[in-house]
Amino acid sequence: MTKITHLEPVSGLSWSVFRGERAEVMRCLGEEHADEIHSFRHLPGGSWEAQVRRADGVAADRLDAVIASTRALLPLESQELAWIAEGAGIPEREIWARNLRGDLGRDGTGCSDMAFVTGSGAVMGHNEDGDGELHEKIRLVTLDIEGDPALTAVWYPGMLPSNAFVTTEAGLTFGMDHVPVVTACTAGAGRHLVARHAQRQVTGDAARATLSEVPCAGGFAFDVADAAGRVDLIENAAGRVEAASGRHRHTNHLRLLDGTRDGLAVPEDDPWLRESRSRLRALEAACATPADAEDVFAALRAPGVLGRSEDLWTSVTAVVETAADEVLVQGSGPRWRGRLSAFARGERVQL
Repeated sequence: MTKITHLEPVSGLSWSVFRGERAEVMRCLGEEHADEIHSFRHLPGGSWEAQVRRADGVAADRLDAVIASTRALLPLESQELAWIAEGAGIPEREIWARNLRGDLGRDGTGCSDMAFVTGSGAVMGHNEDGDGELHEKIRLVTLDIEGDPALTAVWYPGMLPSNAFVTTEAGLTFGMDHVPVVTACTAGAGRHLVARHAQRQVTGDAARATLSEVPCAGGFAFDVADAAGRVDLIENAAGRVEAASGRHRHTNHLRLLDGTRDGLAVPEDDPWLRESRSRLRALEAACATPADAEDVFAALRAPGVLGRSEDLWTSVTAVVETAADEVLVQGSGPRWRGRLSAFARGERVQL
């Protein structure tokens, strides 16, 4: 039987904790937040409606192909998505359309990451940027599923908890940045489900192997930090993968993969590409040589990096410092500082 706990909010972010067997946890996740999912689903002129219309129209063949490929490559994560839909009372195809939004072609811009290695650990920060219509719906959820490391995720109701900022009991922290691809790889898996599979792993090496070996239909830049003090950037886009270790910054354009190759090229006059490059320059200018989590947090909240528009709203800033076992979180309220290991387990321990 699933145990559900509602913790005191963190910086304005509601927090729900689910502990139990996999199927029941995922069904309960959908059922417990069904009202929030439905309110967004029925928002007049909202992105959910647009994505479903697209999935039933011009992108129908691609959607069917990516669903089939994802189910073949990642059957457990595909089933988790189906359980969320069942619990929320949403047609499963709609949940797929929502979660494959970035696997069917261009999907806007958003999110900034910054990471580096210290003498004794790793520091990684993530800005979760998205549509302004969503920023009040984002929350924290903890999934403590039997057989998996517990994890806490910044969650969009209706999504698989995996596509924003995630930190796990295994000492792993992930930030995901959208990178656009012109043509999806229909033999790949949905990027949210690739992320979820990696986040279930018990070691950094296993997580990195997943992100390098399972192709994304669309594109994500995965920022990965672990308790051993390693940080990696892995770009997995339209079936192509490139990785690098060490200090890095990333926004929403390819930095490792060759964007001129088929399926990855975005026109130079693309407004979202210009915005992403401008945000990266602002992130670099805000802090050239970060020393700790405070430096990374300040850089992510700097002018030109922090988003405050209908098209690009920074809903959450989260920074971890593994050596100090600390996490910094800011949503709509004042910044919160907590114990990272407890946060990942779904325990609210403020420092």
